[in-house]
Amino acid sequence: MIEQLPFDGWLPAPRARQSDPPTSHAGVRAVTLRAGTQAARLARAYRDAGELTDDEAGQIAGLRDAGYWKRCSDLRKAGIIEPTGETRAGRSGEQQRICRLTPLGVILAAAL
Repeated sequence: MIEQLPFDGWLPAPRARQSDPPTSHAGVRAVTLRAGTQAARLARAYRDAGELTDDEAGQIAGLRDAGYWKRCSDLRKAGIIEPTGETRAGRSGEQQRICRLTPLGVILAAAL
């Protein structure tokens, strides 16, 4: 069972277009339930490990193939993590930004 760590209210709400099929709308509902928990697990990884690439954060959070890169993007957009200006090779061998918690992220992650 996955530990529930809600991080609601700090991430952009996923949306489907009105013209999208019913499966897309059902997917939005499912993602909404998981996104906060996944983001919280990633924030906790940054809290515990410091400066990480998206790949590293996803692996530490146990979200290896669960779309962690989207949640990391959401955390950046919400001002919870920020790039350090440095890069490091990711799983694919390509350079990835290294990010860290922002002051806001430190406050939010302390409660996790």
